[in-house]
Amino acid sequence: MLSSTAPRTHTQAPDRRAWRDLLREHFVSLDVADAADGLHGAVESCLLGHLQLSTVTSVDQRISRSQTLISRDHDALFQVGLVRSGRAVVEQDGRTAVLEPGDFVVYETSRPFEWQLRSARSSRHWELAVLTWPRSSFRLSESHTRELTARVFAAQHGMSRVVSDLLSGLVTEQPTMAEGAATAMADQVGEILSVALEALPSTPLRPGSDRLLREVDDYIDAHLGDPGLTPDRIAQAVAISTRQLHRLFLERDLTVAQTVRTRRLEGARREIRASLTRDRSLREIARNWGFLDLAVFGRAFRAAYGLSPREYRAQQCALSGDPRARVRPRR
Repeated sequence: MLSSTAPRTHTQAPDRRAWRDLLREHFVSLDVADAADGLHGAVESCLLGHLQLSTVTSVDQRISRSQTLISRDHDALFQVGLVRSGRAVVEQDGRTAVLEPGDFVVYETSRPFEWQLRSARSSRHWELAVLTWPRSSFRLSESHTRELTARVFAAQHGMSRVVSDLLSGLVTEQPTMAEGAATAMADQVGEILSVALEALPSTPLRPGSDRLLREVDDYIDAHLGDPGLTPDRIAQAVAISTRQLHRLFLERDLTVAQTVRTRRLEGARREIRASLTRDRSLREIARNWGFLDLAVFGRAFRAAYGLSPREYRAQQCALSGDPRARVRPRR
């Protein structure tokens, strides 16, 4: 995936090897098969905060991500693929989705998936819009999104149509804005998508680990402000052993403790941005999200986002354009 400072890019690949390299440059390591010898394609991407907006165009082929590739690069991304022209079949988590133009699907790069892409009869090429978030910045839990991957969100129906128009418009326009505004926009688009996905009719959970993971995720999200939220406490709450809890997380890229810290930091970041005009100290915000030690919070925040909490607040104040926004003294 592009770095946070990468400019808008438009690159073409003239052959199979170059095409695989190009896909890796913009997304993750992928295999390409069932394509003609004259395989070629193009990818155009830009960044809107931490959201990458991409348009992919190529000829008929099958693109897949195997467990072997996952073990090599470990990139955990949350992606939405929206068919602009042509037709696609997507497989992940034991489901298959058939997409027509305007339809979209969600999938994750931390688990195997496959795309079969075919052009329309009137053209040699298909076109796919891809929106990519770092998995850690998307608030829906993995156990929840496992229920949603490889399901068709049809462009002609209700909320799916609204979301399809929004996502397609973002990729088409590729808006340019200040960094703070772009980050806020990326968060808001992710939030709209999350709400839309949650509003869909629920499907029965598979028995076993998925159900347990959903219970674990729900408990974690409800108790992020509790500084005593430890693996032992979580395991006790869902009536399993701590060892079993850690075993449930083996298929994820984050451990239990890393998951808790990542979600706490993301919640604190959102609260900092939402409280620019309110009298909220960083110490208060840190405690709201389970950090009793402001120095520990600051180091973790910088490691995650490249800025200290105070620097991030100053940046957001400067970018907000709101005269009421100000950086408050430490207290």
